[in-house]
Amino acid sequence: MIDWITAIIPCHHDEMIVGGYVASIDLNGEIEWQVHKKQQVRGSHEASLNIKSFDTKNILIDGNVAKWLQGHNLFGSDDLIGLVYVAMLRLVKIFNLTPTEQDIESWINGIYQLKRVDCTAMWELPRRHDVRAWLRAAEMQSKSRHGRPITTGSTLYFGKNSRRWSVKFYSKGDELEARNHKLPDEIDQRDNLHKWADNKLRGELTLRSIQLKEKQLSIAAQWKFDTPIEQLLAYIQTLNMSEQFNITDTDLEGLPARLIAVYKLWKEGEDLRALYPRASFYRYRTELLKRGIDIAIRQPSKPDNVIPLVRVLRPEAIAQVPDWAIGTSLYFEPKLRES
Repeated sequence: MIDWITAIIPCHHDEMIVGGYVASIDLNGEIEWQVHKKQQVRGSHEASLNIKSFDTKNILIDGNVAKWLQGHNLFGSDDLIGLVYVAMLRLVKIFNLTPTEQDIESWINGIYQLKRVDCTAMWELPRRHDVRAWLRAAEMQSKSRHGRPITTGSTLYFGKNSRRWSVKFYSKGDELEARNHKLPDEIDQRDNLHKWADNKLRGELTLRSIQLKEKQLSIAAQWKFDTPIEQLLAYIQTLNMSEQFNITDTDLEGLPARLIAVYKLWKEGEDLRALYPRASFYRYRTELLKRGIDIAIRQPSKPDNVIPLVRVLRPEAIAQVPDWAIGTSLYFEPKLRES
């Protein structure tokens, strides 16, 4: 989905839209300069979109348009022009704007300037534990042209402070449990949304103004339906992720450290009967059998759950919009044009 859009949209209006001012005042109390702040506009389930007048002929919009329309950003549309078009129609009613026919034609045809676009996708792993394991491995075993990734909280950033582009990865299941990212209590099928997101690895590409111009993507008309995912995958391919990580075939969270060590040796193909005294071996076996793990069955020396980091991010593994959300308010599909 397209997660964020910052754009300057043609739209005639008589009164300037302002959300306040930031000003510099000299010692004599005179205003040296002032800047208009954006105004927050509430949308679906309290999601907000920031807007302000660029001048009386153009409006700047800044925010997650899909979330503003459907109340969440777990999944959504890749139709940039369609999303902006519908958002502008709603803003016209909210602010009593007076767009000309030429303005509306510009919305329909994508004749306006983009300042930022975020392109996102989700990959499904066996469980959330594996998403966290992937993030830990990628932190230590990957890099981009910006260098090693930066971890802030549980989010992994490549090029976090770049003025051109950045990529980040995080656990969507973990994010939904954070205080500032919880789903609205009143949203439809809230439990289904949580369950669907639980084991998802989220990847996001942010393209800023300089990069958009360089890639000839600074005009909305240059964006097709498949442009967001193509751009995301293209930038992911530039990341150096040649190392491997383990996808666990069981959830080891809560397992005592001594048993985790035993389990890992077993998964690596070691003969535990030869490593431990007989009594210890059978004690460990009894405890691990409670979790469905039988260390008496020796594993191959090269387990098949060790895979390259980048293979997790293959295009065919991208999570699609769930069937139960299609046709509901949870998935907003603009009806502006055909693909």
